[in-house]
Amino acid sequence: MKFKTILFFIALIAVCNISCNNDLKILAPYKNITVVYGLMDQNDSVHYFRINKAFEGSGNAYEMAKQYDSIYYPVGLISAVLEDSSTTTNSIVATYKLDTTTAIPLGPGTFPYPKQLLYYSKAQLNPNDYFNLIITNTKTGQKITGSTSLLSDVNLGSFVNGTMINISNNSAVPTTLSWNSVFNGRIYQMTIRFFYSETYQSNRTSHFLDWIFPSQTSSTLAGQESLIYTFTAIDLYDLIASSMKPELGVTRTADSVQVIFTTGSDDLNTYVQLSQPPTGINQDVPSFSDIKNAVGLYTSRHVQTFYHKQLGQADLDSIKNGSITGNLGFQ
Repeated sequence: MKFKTILFFIALIAVCNISCNNDLKILAPYKNITVVYGLMDQNDSVHYFRINKAFEGSGNAYEMAKQYDSIYYPVGLISAVLEDSSTTTNSIVATYKLDTTTAIPLGPGTFPYPKQLLYYSKAQLNPNDYFNLIITNTKTGQKITGSTSLLSDVNLGSFVNGTMINISNNSAVPTTLSWNSVFNGRIYQMTIRFFYSETYQSNRTSHFLDWIFPSQTSSTLAGQESLIYTFTAIDLYDLIASSMKPELGVTRTADSVQVIFTTGSDDLNTYVQLSQPPTGINQDVPSFSDIKNAVGLYTSRHVQTFYHKQLGQADLDSIKNGSITGNLGFQ
């Protein structure tokens, strides 16, 4: 999957021991609660959705969570479609039925793995339209809905133009990268992926490190707000030095960098902020959902990837010979 997977669930554990003869029953009659997660991006060739169910019971919640049918609806019980709604004509111009797949494995954890059930569509999305998600329980007739617009490109200007990137001609001099926010965009984050190779006894392997920048938020959803990142090449060298150590007989070659810039909606920013671990005395975490008749998140994020830009010669020389990384065997 092209996007970072967020596993959203609700599990209730009920344990009650009292000294009197009356039994306290705190499990309410079963209520169907659907949990939905989906992020829309016109740059994705496939759009994936998690459509699960919450569960509760009188047993061990961790044991119940391992049962496949505790969180997944039977195939066919859920019908889901995407509606492409034109902002120009204010009408539905296309409808795409979501298919199901279990081809993408889930890693080890609390829930059953490696098999997981995902819903998906290969629809090509018009970035100017709205997209409605409509989920129907074919047994109960319950309808679940969500709607989102898409996000447009951020212009990073000369920093990503051409085939080369100079983090800084002088490693101690800050580089300032500025851009303007986009309509309906709230949160922004850049990652610079540093590619390198290692050679040991004629065996060459490829690797990369991610230089992840702090997220930036815009004060307006109207767009055109000026935002900046300020950094130095020393930050990159420090990352390299902290991520590897000298190895006898190993030579390294700095290859290239890739700039990955992600824009998120207001709802995504709210979800991210509320998902942070609490740091105060009050440990209650408020919940957030933008889905009607369910819980979860259906919104947009937009990922722009600028492929394989060569580092400038000053940066390459500093990685090879500088005081921070000069002992790591870069050639």
